[in-house]
Amino acid sequence: MTGAEEKLHGLNRIVDHLVPGRSTAVRPPNRKELAKTSVLALSLTEASVKTRSGPANDEEEDLNLPYWTGVIPLHSVAGEPENNPDCDLLVPAHVRSRANRLGAPS
Repeated sequence: MTGAEEKLHGLNRIVDHLVPGRSTAVRPPNRKELAKTSVLALSLTEASVKTRSGPANDEEEDLNLPYWTGVIPLHSVAGEPENNPDCDLLVPAHVRSRANRLGAPS
């Protein structure tokens, strides 16, 4: 594979990860677009993440301190797919399917 072929392969993998089948339903990037885009591949042997749910777990001695404790819940919900103003095509099934899986109304 050439550098450009590897870059295009990586971009297609990213696009298809977000919306399966999308890379085959759009035009490929032109040389100028491809040249302006960077793709970084990392080989991971380890990864870690720290997650939790529920309220903060304050230490007993911290409970009377004058500091707010709590959480800000975050929710991601997709909306109905919207065409660009210059596009009068129907939303492709693979795009609508992905949006629905992300919470868009059917």
